[in-house]
Amino acid sequence: MKFILPFFFLFSSAFATEVRRWEGLEAILNEDFQRIEKHAKWAPRTLSFEYARAEENTVTINCEGLNFKLQVTSVPHEKTSTLYHGLFQLGFLFPHPRWQISPSLDKAQLACGKTFTWRPAFPYRGFHLHTLHPNEWVQGFLEGQTDIAMDYVRWLARNRQNIVDVSIMRPKWEGQMASLKAPFALAKALGISRGVSLGAALQQQNSFRLIPLFSAVSGIGDEKHLRKNIKKLNDNLDYDFMTMEIGTSEFTSTDYEKSLNWMNITAAELSKEGKKLFTKNHVSTNQVSKKWGNFNLLPRYASQDVGLLPHTVMFYGLYDENAPMYGNKNFAHMLKFIQEENDKRDIWYYPETSYWVFMDQDAPLLLTDYLKVRAKDMEGLYPEKIEGHFNFTSGQEMGYWLFDWNVALNADLDMEFSPLSALKLLGEDLNLWESILDYQNEHFKEKSLISIISFSNLQDEISKHRIHHRNTLKEVFRSSLIREDEIQRLEAAIAQSPDVSGVKNEELRLLLEVTNLRLHHALEVRKSMRFKKKSSDRALALKAAESFRMEAQTRVNVITKSHSRYPTARLFDWRSDITSYSFGSLWTAATLHHWKREERMITRENFNPFFDNIVNFMDIIF
Repeated sequence: MKFILPFFFLFSSAFATEVRRWEGLEAILNEDFQRIEKHAKWAPRTLSFEYARAEENTVTINCEGLNFKLQVTSVPHEKTSTLYHGLFQLGFLFPHPRWQISPSLDKAQLACGKTFTWRPAFPYRGFHLHTLHPNEWVQGFLEGQTDIAMDYVRWLARNRQNIVDVSIMRPKWEGQMASLKAPFALAKALGISRGVSLGAALQQQNSFRLIPLFSAVSGIGDEKHLRKNIKKLNDNLDYDFMTMEIGTSEFTSTDYEKSLNWMNITAAELSKEGKKLFTKNHVSTNQVSKKWGNFNLLPRYASQDVGLLPHTVMFYGLYDENAPMYGNKNFAHMLKFIQEENDKRDIWYYPETSYWVFMDQDAPLLLTDYLKVRAKDMEGLYPEKIEGHFNFTSGQEMGYWLFDWNVALNADLDMEFSPLSALKLLGEDLNLWESILDYQNEHFKEKSLISIISFSNLQDEISKHRIHHRNTLKEVFRSSLIREDEIQRLEAAIAQSPDVSGVKNEELRLLLEVTNLRLHHALEVRKSMRFKKKSSDRALALKAAESFRMEAQTRVNVITKSHSRYPTARLFDWRSDITSYSFGSLWTAATLHHWKREERMITRENFNPFFDNIVNFMDIIF
């Protein structure tokens, strides 16, 4: 009897805890269902649900008149996703945190009496919100505009995602912790694991760090600061995992042995609190030790409690033969790293669907290869049975909701890792979109026009170790050979550019038109270099470039007016926040700043990296 009673009480306690958790979740889900119903405009009360624990994740939709009852059976950690899978099967879609597409009643009734199985491609799936950039989530998660954050957490659950983290920063730290409490509490109730992203000794972009720079470099008091700041974080925020940068920047390493020690200490301290450590594994080069090898892959020598976030950047992936980023030929070494470590420790693949450094979202360019590459990587990694897919995103405005939503949808095995999953659900012409995707893949990626139509940043202009391999405008100006080659490639791409007028979604169509206009703008900028500084021919070519820019500006103006979903975040304005930047993340997109800078550089023949500079590099670095 003495063995039965403890077991009985243990079982009863666990059962009671699970019941309480379900009752709390039930109230939150009911509240969200009421939001969803209000948008659908069905009457009267139509959506309800019940849950039972089981080993298979299924949802049966029972209908009685206008009432839809979702009967969910699942393992405990998939009950929220399985329930929302039922809503998905009814026809409810959530492309953006502030955009719901509701089915007609007739369409929803097609699911009546059917049972659907939820089959996630990865046990953990979700998004890293890169709040080191001045996007909507800085205000939402870190600066008190909680409605933005709550809408995003609901978007995650509605799209069957179960992990999220945000970058936290040094300024106004207490305010950030207070702002995170409500959205993190909602995420916890919905079964979404919550993380914080920070640095062991990271200097750049105001990131929160566990060890001050002097202690990190000298080793004096490093462990003391490390433990103290881990405790500070644990005492002030309820979270599940930490993602850590191990260098002082993406490009500069700390001492290898010290870094290993910090990782092991952090993993041990977090483990005491039931939390998990993941380390970011960047693709930057030129950080190599004879003893330890590539600094970014150093965590392979750490405790097996240290998880990995193998990273790829921009619209390049693990299987691309050519990925000319950060001095790399491709990212095959990262795929090998994943395969070698997969059986040893937890791994969440960590790719991107936006690159906010003069490359896409802030240009703005709508780069459809994000659809292709993320789908291809997910399809390739699924047989590897890695634990998670953790997408890096810098914001969802300016059409970038499409890429994040497609990643979220493709976590469902029924979507078969299609690059067109989201577009199909939107009712777009898939043949047209296939031609757009194929065109951009051929010209922008394979023929590397991205290096011409995107814009060089400070590092590209002062260093041969460039973010993306490219010819700077200065190099194009000085070399007729380079210039004529780029002109020829632009002309060939323009000649084959598909007609996008058949794209149904206005925001996406306008952005595709802006992207095509950038081809023309880049061409005219280069043509102007054929002529002398004060010649009428140069003036005419620059006037043509300006004309294409103004055409693009009219379209951008429609987007900022009609498709601005976060007016209180002032993303299109010149304004400051706790990041290192003095403008909203889409100010450069709204003003076409980078386009104008190129015209002005040619007009003045001024190729100084600091010409028309809009960022405080000292603030970003220090």
